[in-house]
Amino acid sequence: MKKILIRGPDTFGSFVLATPFYRELRRNLPSEYIVLCVKPLVYELAKNCPYVDKVILYENNFFRNYKNLKNEKFDIVFLLSGNFESAFISYIAGIKERIGYPHDKRGFLLTKKIIEKEKKHYIDYILFILESLGYSIKKREPEIYINEVSTTKYDYIFEDNLPVIGITYASIANDARRWPLEYVKEISYKLIKEGYKVILLGKNSLHNRIEINDKKFFDLVNLTSLSEFIDILKKLNVYVSVATGGIHIASVLGIKVIGLYIPGEERWIPYGKNVSVITKPTKCAPCNQHKMKYCKNNICLKMITPDEVLKMILRKY
Repeated sequence: MKKILIRGPDTFGSFVLATPFYRELRRNLPSEYIVLCVKPLVYELAKNCPYVDKVILYENNFFRNYKNLKNEKFDIVFLLSGNFESAFISYIAGIKERIGYPHDKRGFLLTKKIIEKEKKHYIDYILFILESLGYSIKKREPEIYINEVSTTKYDYIFEDNLPVIGITYASIANDARRWPLEYVKEISYKLIKEGYKVILLGKNSLHNRIEINDKKFFDLVNLTSLSEFIDILKKLNVYVSVATGGIHIASVLGIKVIGLYIPGEERWIPYGKNVSVITKPTKCAPCNQHKMKYCKNNICLKMITPDEVLKMILRKY
């Protein structure tokens, strides 16, 4: 039996989209010992993964991580995390086979470099690692591994059976993935007028509480745990969100989803027939992580108007 390590992705969205990798690796290697290693941010999503024998934390301590990986004596590591450190620490920990994409100038540390032939959706991009090694792929649908836990803290929102729309207008990264706050207020007022309830959701360190004096409006940004967030998602009629981990969770749950996307992020679109995406071409497109970090006006999301999103919501529900 070989000991296999998967150094998993580090964000909610990439973790959810990588779940087919864990399933298909286990299907191809049913008898091997497989360990999934993730950062604390995504541990709640990873801890119940049924396709691995153990889940361990990749902590914010280089030497502790090195010691943990070295002591485990892994034979193979699949580096789904794309940074240099994940490859370097696997190398010095003595893992003989190190497989992954040669991002972040780490190609010399890999024993098997996966070369992407064309730009793919992230699910196909991750599964291409296995395909390059000759493994078969039967299913590409992502999953989530959260136990069914029904909370009651926010049940009062849904007691009168009015339709409820969830909105996440910014990503946890606080980059250019921000739908303007004035748009959020405008569409909230219009939805309330149409007879909907509106819940603002997500994590956002720059968030200022939005005051809309109406019993059908709820600002829960930064107030919900992951389990509470998922419980709310399950009860929504439509979920509107910029590119976040939450939109991928909602997609897997089968919620009707409207994604507000920056041009150039097509490979990160949620997987599923329940998903609609709005994106606008701009002169600065396509975008990338560097551009998003320094973008001053996020014109691409400003071009997505509240009325356009409202019309799509009314079509979906």
